[in-house]
Amino acid sequence: MQARRRILIIIVAVLLSLLLIGAVTLLVFGFLQFSTVEANLSASKSALESLYTQNPFPSGHNLKQERDNIKTIKMELTGLQLAMGAGQVQPAVLQSRAGFITQFWETQKTLLAGAGGITKVNKTFDFGFGRHMNGALPSNDDVPRLTQQLKIVETLCTILYAAKITALTGISRQEFESDPGSGSGMVKSAPAPVSAPNSLLSSEIEVRNIRDVAAGTIPAGQSYGRWRFVLQFTARESALMNVMNGLSSSPVFIIVTRMEIKGDEKLFDRREGGAVGAKSVEDPVGAGAKEGPKPRAYRTACGRDTMVNVKLELDVYQFVKPQVDDPGKKPEGVR
Repeated sequence: MQARRRILIIIVAVLLSLLLIGAVTLLVFGFLQFSTVEANLSASKSALESLYTQNPFPSGHNLKQERDNIKTIKMELTGLQLAMGAGQVQPAVLQSRAGFITQFWETQKTLLAGAGGITKVNKTFDFGFGRHMNGALPSNDDVPRLTQQLKIVETLCTILYAAKITALTGISRQEFESDPGSGSGMVKSAPAPVSAPNSLLSSEIEVRNIRDVAAGTIPAGQSYGRWRFVLQFTARESALMNVMNGLSSSPVFIIVTRMEIKGDEKLFDRREGGAVGAKSVEDPVGAGAKEGPKPRAYRTACGRDTMVNVKLELDVYQFVKPQVDDPGKKPEGVR
C-alpha cells in the first residue's frame, strides 16, 4: 500500500514538473516575441519622429541639381528639334504677291527643264498650283506659306528626277488660300509612252488638291505641323526604290504614309494547273475538300524591274523653332 502511494506521488510530481517546464518555455518564447515586436515598434516610431522633425523645404543643393537636370533635358530637346528641322523649308516672310507668281513660273520652267529626256512631264504641268497659272495674285497672308509649299514641291520633284522615274503624271497639295477660287484646276501630264514589250494599265490613279486652311501650320503648344502631298508617277521597280531611298535620305523630314502600285497583270508570272503540290485536303468534319497551299510555280514573281503606276501619299514635317531660355532663369514652380 505504501509502495503504491509512493508511485502515485512520483507520477503526479513528474506531471506537475512537465507542466511547469512547458509553462516556463511558453513564457520565455512569448517574452522573446514581445521584445522583437517592441524593438520594431520603437524603430518605426523613431523613423516617423525623424521624418516629422525634418525641414519640408528642399535644400539649396537639391534646387541647384534640379535646375541642372531641367537645363540638360531642355538642351537635349533643343538639339533634337534642331536636328529634325535642319533641312526644313521656312516660310518666305519677305516675299511679295507678284514675286510669288514670278517665282512660280520660274520654278515651273526649271522643273520642266530639269526633267530632261529621262522623265516625261507635260509642258503645261502645274505641279499642283493650277489655280495660280492665270496670273491672279494671292493674298498677302498666303504668300509666305505658298512660297514655302512651292519650294517643298521643287525638292520632291528633284528627288523624283534623281531617281530617274519614267513620267511624272500628278502632284496634289493642300490648298489653304483665302479665296477658294474655282477649284484646284490641276493639269495632268499626258501618259508617257513606254517602250515595248512592257505596257502599263490604261487606268490612272486620280489625285486632286484638298482644302485645308491649317496646312503647314504648327498648332499652339505643339512641336510640329505637317504638309501633305500626293505624288503620282510612272517608274520601274528599281526607280521606285530609288525614290524611297531619296525621300528617306532627304534633309527635309519626309514620311511616306501610303503607297499604291498598279501594274499590268501580264508582267507577273502566275502559273495555274496541275503543278506538284496543289493537292486537296479532305475536311474531317465533312464540309468538303479544302484546297491545299499553292505550289511555288504559282506564286507571284517580283523584282523583274517592271513598269508600274505609283501613287505616294507623304507628310512633310515642319518643326517649331526651339527657344533658348535664359541660363539664369529659374524653372517654373521654383522660387
